[in-house]
Amino acid sequence: MKLKKLRSAEITTIYKERLVHDFIKEELKKLPVILKAVEDGVYECLGLFDDSEIIGYTFLVKQGMNFLVDYLAVFPKYRNKGLGSEIIKLIREYMSGAGLIILEVEDPAYTKERDLKELQTRRIGFYERNGCIDTGLRVRCFGVPFIILVLENSSIRSKEKLWEMYKSFYSAVFSRDIVEKNIE
Repeated sequence: MKLKKLRSAEITTIYKERLVHDFIKEELKKLPVILKAVEDGVYECLGLFDDSEIIGYTFLVKQGMNFLVDYLAVFPKYRNKGLGSEIIKLIREYMSGAGLIILEVEDPAYTKERDLKELQTRRIGFYERNGCIDTGLRVRCFGVPFIILVLENSSIRSKEKLWEMYKSFYSAVFSRDIVEKNIE
């Protein structure tokens, strides 16, 4: 297994065939926004490959040596086989010199639907089992309530500095006006 940087055509295919199904509409950035951010050098899209076959992906926002894991998913037929943990391990290796690696996970405290709440709680458990730490920071991003986690080897900062860094990731991709209206 290895992570490999994706080209624009591969990003487009994954976006249209997987991302739109793997994440709720409120969490999705538009494809042109992602492609422009890649072109601007503030966004990186990586595929998880088993030999030449892509079986998962992670999309990252980057600010210097700090990263936000924007999307992370394994293709459905490969789920529940430990590949999510493999992606986290490979992300750690890929970003071994990173200062801060932030992850977002939907906050189940705001979910009324039992099955969805259970899924969100399992996701938090998955990330915690894979070395992620709850920072105590809670945000609402484009209407979606998130718990902010960091990878254990990240340089954890105060909530105030973490909040500023979190907003800076979105400011790298969106205009100031959009960030001010949608990140709280």
